[in-house]
Amino acid sequence: MTKRLFGVFLSFSLFFPGFLTAQDVKVFSIGSGNVSGNYFPVARAICDAFNSRDDSLRRCSPEPTPGSVYNLKMMQSGELEFAIAQSDWQQAAFQGTTLFAKDGAMDDLRVVTPLFKEAVTILAAPNSGIRTIRDLRGKAVDLGRSASGRNASIRSFFDQTGFGLDWFGSTYELEPSNALQELCEGRIDASIFVLGHPNQLIQQALDRCEATIVSVTGPSVSEFLSQNPVYQIATINMEPYGQPGREIPTISVVAALVARDGVEASLVADLADAIEDAHEKLTADLPVLDAGILKNPKVLNMPVPDHPGISLVQN
Repeated sequence: MTKRLFGVFLSFSLFFPGFLTAQDVKVFSIGSGNVSGNYFPVARAICDAFNSRDDSLRRCSPEPTPGSVYNLKMMQSGELEFAIAQSDWQQAAFQGTTLFAKDGAMDDLRVVTPLFKEAVTILAAPNSGIRTIRDLRGKAVDLGRSASGRNASIRSFFDQTGFGLDWFGSTYELEPSNALQELCEGRIDASIFVLGHPNQLIQQALDRCEATIVSVTGPSVSEFLSQNPVYQIATINMEPYGQPGREIPTISVVAALVARDGVEASLVADLADAIEDAHEKLTADLPVLDAGILKNPKVLNMPVPDHPGISLVQN
């Protein structure tokens, strides 16, 4: 994407010498996620909000990626300026633990703004017999692609709750759209997601094959929460899915836009300001975004500090 954009500006400068060069343009990227998930359309909407109001030679580019863990590693290597990532993996990167232990702590990781809560969502096939988390025993379960934050979070959750992956009969690592097809055709029993609601993929599964959402509760879950304060008790509101008055208990993390401390403070401030100014349109176009969070990010206690550029917005 970045190379193509530079090519366009470079061609323009050839026709209008002295007016504009590729070097005059600052293109920065937001690492997101799979195009069929929540992260990519959110990153695209944020970039649209920034690009529509910024009259300097700065342009924001949404980049599809495998997800949180990949995004954070690309930030660590300097290949991404901004990214959307789950708060549990933000914490791991900031502290240099688990998947980030080898490369060391990214202690300059900073939050630009939290965006929405992401609930652990167990989607079960209609004839699977899965009604509780314990019913996953011996079942064929999809965990998501190996490079995704979803997959890593699910593995960590089941390891820490004492179930372990050998609790399942078999595991799969599928793209979300493929998981939906396999679930509805009866080739897997469940697919586990970490995502914001409402979600189009979940709606399709509920409509297409009468899949169900399983609650995430019990003593092992309570113990997990006590050891992992970055997770919180949550509920999935089923009203947007045509089931008014019904809520599914679960746990959640937070998806947030992050950057490293060294990213220019004025750029971070302008990006955060664009999000704040456009929050009504953003939440109207993308119901997954939490209006309360965008309007008042301090409602959440994030696991890493704010970027210094945020103080420029507040002042």
